[in-house]
Order: sequence, then structure tokens, then C-alpha cells
Amino acid sequence: MVDKAKLTPEEYLATILVPEKGRETGHVCWDCKHLKPVLKGSKFPPADLIGWCTMIHWPFYWCITDFNVVKKCFAMEKGIYTPKKF
Repeated sequence: MVDKAKLTPEEYLATILVPEKGRETGHVCWDCKHLKPVLKGSKFPPADLIGWCTMIHWPFYWCITDFNVVKKCFAMEKGIYTPKKF
């Protein structure tokens, strides 16, 4: 079990805000801190979105679709969805 008292605020949010889609989509965005994923059970966004990039095209956010796989990005920065155990 994870000791939530030792987590940073970003790590804690990553444990309770579960994304609808996961790393199996192949996007480099999952390693980036600017990704704001579509949350599990959300009915608002179109079904083909994995999330939004809050860095590109700010303040209007760039939509990241499931079928256009992002392999390289100029705004890439390590973030909280990196594959590690909390």
C-alpha cells in the first residue's frame, strides 16, 4: 500500500485521477508533465482523445488524439505519469 503522506501533491493526484487510456497508446506525452489526460468515466471529450497538452497552443490547449501518435515533441518535460512506483 502507498503511504500517501510521503507523496508529493502531483504524485498524490496521479493516484486518484486515473486516466481513461494508458501508455499502450504509444504517445510520448505520457512521460510529459504538460499532459492533462481524459479521466476515467468522463463523458465530455470525444472518445478519440487521450488528453490535452497545456504547453502547446496555450491558452487553448492542443488536443492529443488516440490515432495520431506523438513520438517527438519540443515541449516535452518529465512529468508524473512516468512509469514508476509511488
